[in-house]
Amino acid sequence: MESQFRNEYHRLIINLHKTDSYIFNHFQQKMAPFDLSVQQYKALRLLSDVFPRSLTAGELKEKMTDMNSDMTRLIDRLVAKNLVVREVDSTNRRRVNLRLTEESYQFVGRVALEFRDFESIVSHLTDEEAKTMNTLLDKIRNR
Repeated sequence: MESQFRNEYHRLIINLHKTDSYIFNHFQQKMAPFDLSVQQYKALRLLSDVFPRSLTAGELKEKMTDMNSDMTRLIDRLVAKNLVVREVDSTNRRRVNLRLTEESYQFVGRVALEFRDFESIVSHLTDEEAKTMNTLLDKIRNR
């Protein structure tokens, strides 16, 4: 019987992709009742971290973990949902700042309650297994 994988490295790549999808889908299901995507929630959490201050779109994009996110569309959707406000910077009119309103800050806090136990998806791993996995994943990204 022929294996579906060319070798263990091929199997690893497929496994990483499947695991990423599994985790992403798990979190997407948690976000669905709030009418948020995972990316929207990440952006809101980052803005929440600096509340009541703001971030530019560039600063927000730098902090996002997804390197391919379409920041303009993401921000447009959050503005349309009245969760983010765009403001022209008073010191540099070409710069647009993004911030949460007091209401959206409170909303992010309520949504965050869904993530109190987000580690539960990997809680069946031992501390040593989690440490090894983290070391190996860091090694893949930082070659």
